[in-house]
Amino acid sequence: MAKKEEPFHGPFKKLKGVKIPSKKTSPPGEKKAAPCKRDPDDKDLFTLAMKGVAPMDNDLVAPEPADPKKTVGSIRENLKRQDQEVIDILHGLVSGTTRFDITCTGEYLEGHAVPVDPNTMRKLKAGEFTIQAHLDLHGHTKPAAEQALQSFIANGHALGYRLVLIIHGRGLKSSGGPVLKEYLVRRLTTGSLSHLVLAFCSARPCDGGTGALYVLLKRRPKKSTFKRPL
Repeated sequence: MAKKEEPFHGPFKKLKGVKIPSKKTSPPGEKKAAPCKRDPDDKDLFTLAMKGVAPMDNDLVAPEPADPKKTVGSIRENLKRQDQEVIDILHGLVSGTTRFDITCTGEYLEGHAVPVDPNTMRKLKAGEFTIQAHLDLHGHTKPAAEQALQSFIANGHALGYRLVLIIHGRGLKSSGGPVLKEYLVRRLTTGSLSHLVLAFCSARPCDGGTGALYVLLKRRPKKSTFKRPL
């Protein structure tokens, strides 16, 4: 057999028979390289900062105790106001006089102080006044409704509002009828609130219909321009 001729140029001839060690095994006595350390992220920093911190049972902050004198004074003031309102109602019943003329036709309701400009009532019923605030009494108990109504009307008058909307509902699901509606009319026409109210009427359908009332508040008295001489 003729001998196979070797190529003229053989660069890999010297590598014949050389074994390449496996990547998984390292020569004896050689130390493994330490893994690269990563920079700590937000979770690591938070864990480090919270090390040794014990969780609280709850995170509710107990309010500071109220001043007993202020609490007692507030209760007395409310009782005094309620007593005055009862006296005003009884006085109106005994004398047979009232400061409001109230008309009720079916579910529609309107009322106004005596006297009032007929043109004002026409604009009120036509929705020509802009609603500046509204109060929804749905789901309110009687005490909650009384407190909300008192604050709403008083604050609205103090801010100079003319028209506000009060949503009381039609009372169709109540066995006692429109309880909030009757209560609302009584509060607006007697007691301290009656001095701030000029007129009211059932709202237009787009604003709640007979389940809401437009309430026109009186204008605030203008401040005197008189200046005391020096």
